[in-house]
Amino acid sequence: MPIMSRLPAINPLLRATRDFFGSFSRYAGIRGWIGAGLVGLGAILDGAGLLLLIPIIQAVVSSSGKPSRTTLLLESAGAHTPLARLGAMLVLFVILALVRAVVLYTRDMTLARLQAGFVENLRNGLMRRLAAAPWHRIVALRHARITSLMTSEVARISSSAQFLIQGSVAVVMLVVQAVVAFSLAPFLALATCGLVLFGALLALLAQGPIRDLGAGMVGANIALMGSTSGFLGGLKAAAAQNAQHAFVDEFAAIQRDVRNRSLSFMHRQASSRRIFSIGSAMMGAAVIVIGFATGVEPAVLIIIVVIFSRMSAPAQTLQMAAQNFFFALPAFEAVRTFEAELDISDLAAPDHVAIPEGAIEVRGLTYLHAGGGGVRDIDLTIAPGTFTGIAGPSGAGKTTLVDLLITLLTPQSGEIRVGGTELNGTSATGWRDHVAYVPQEGFLFHDSVRRNLSWGAGAPDDALLWDALTLAGAEALVRALPEGLDTVVGERGSLLSGGERQRLAIARALLRRPRLLVLDEATNAIDAASEAALLARLAALDPRPTIVMISHRAETLTVCDQIVTIERGTMAQ
Repeated sequence: MPIMSRLPAINPLLRATRDFFGSFSRYAGIRGWIGAGLVGLGAILDGAGLLLLIPIIQAVVSSSGKPSRTTLLLESAGAHTPLARLGAMLVLFVILALVRAVVLYTRDMTLARLQAGFVENLRNGLMRRLAAAPWHRIVALRHARITSLMTSEVARISSSAQFLIQGSVAVVMLVVQAVVAFSLAPFLALATCGLVLFGALLALLAQGPIRDLGAGMVGANIALMGSTSGFLGGLKAAAAQNAQHAFVDEFAAIQRDVRNRSLSFMHRQASSRRIFSIGSAMMGAAVIVIGFATGVEPAVLIIIVVIFSRMSAPAQTLQMAAQNFFFALPAFEAVRTFEAELDISDLAAPDHVAIPEGAIEVRGLTYLHAGGGGVRDIDLTIAPGTFTGIAGPSGAGKTTLVDLLITLLTPQSGEIRVGGTELNGTSATGWRDHVAYVPQEGFLFHDSVRRNLSWGAGAPDDALLWDALTLAGAEALVRALPEGLDTVVGERGSLLSGGERQRLAIARALLRRPRLLVLDEATNAIDAASEAALLARLAALDPRPTIVMISHRAETLTVCDQIVTIERGTMAQ
């Protein structure tokens, strides 16, 4: 393909590269300058070692002719015999090598910390943005996309950062070695470097297709993540109907796509290495021929050959780094696109305004989802300490109403007041400090019962933990576990039943000592008798928080002081 036809594709490539470099440099700060200084110092020490080889070789291969500056300098320092001068130069060479080894170790550790820290900062920033985004934006996101970005794509960004660092080191090494070569044989170095720069330009223009391969990997990884989640979620139903093969076939097709894209990238890398090896051999031969033809001194020619042979390693590293960087660059672009979609720039900083005691008053409350559903014209008063039930068919708007009460959603019209204070952008955060929400699927992470209960509740002592477990009807369960409060419950509480997970989630909510406790189908996995006993204990609390409970069971709602029925988004009763 003609070179000029490739230039338009370079513009977005350069913009994305500039964005990546800018993001990395902003994170690195002064540590980046320290790392750059260590890279430069290591390269300078390497060049000094190469220059020191010239008098060493001259001392070994020839003892006649006009004495060099190094010889005169060593003689003035007291080294009068060739052996003494050679010994002094070798000692200096070893010392230089030791200093260089220490510098390189410090450099490598500094750059490794920068790489790991950059990726950690990127992942944490992504999580913070996700947590700060409005709820209506979060619920519209594809879970497989989020999981893929946080795992596969961030791992690719880590690889990209690693190759960026390696490439930077290689560039500095090449520059210093080129300077040394120019100082020894300017014409020979100029001709060789011209060939190298021409090859580098061709390599740069070839990065567009590699970036396209990397962009395809983003979509393939999301599809793979979604297929894996779907397979795990639907495996039981598939197995019951002998339909596992359909799941496997879909997964295998996505795997083939990922494999083919990876193999295409590997093919480009292997081809580049092959061409680079052939080109390096030809360049080495050209250096020797040109140096011999122009009468370069043998010792200098030997060092020039050594320099250019040593330049091949960082040059190949730079080539590989560029390919891996551009292949992984779309992962960074995908993260930036995702952050832009979340768009938290217009959100004010959390302002924990104190919310006075008093009733929850809902007036003319309306929120309609773009895809249908929601609530409209809701008028409702919930007195402090009231046990309120919310009933209605699926899709009627019950969860939307609760999401508005806890300010996850902002009303499109109407208002919510607590103690006379309207819950809006400045006070909603303060209200959520007093809310405990228990969803249908109680969230537990892979840790002990104690850590799961303490999450979001500070650091309660054991007495408070056991009190909450007793109220939730989970005391006997936890005491029967192998290590009691220190028993690990498994990934998402997999070692417990659904009802046991719900009991622990309710206990955790009670530990927050909330003013508003929301139970969103939070007891549907508990048997009827145990559920009735649990709700009776909650109703008997003194003081009792305001409790709002969604349930489809009529018998569950009998404990409530008032029942609100939602039908097609409006209050029927």
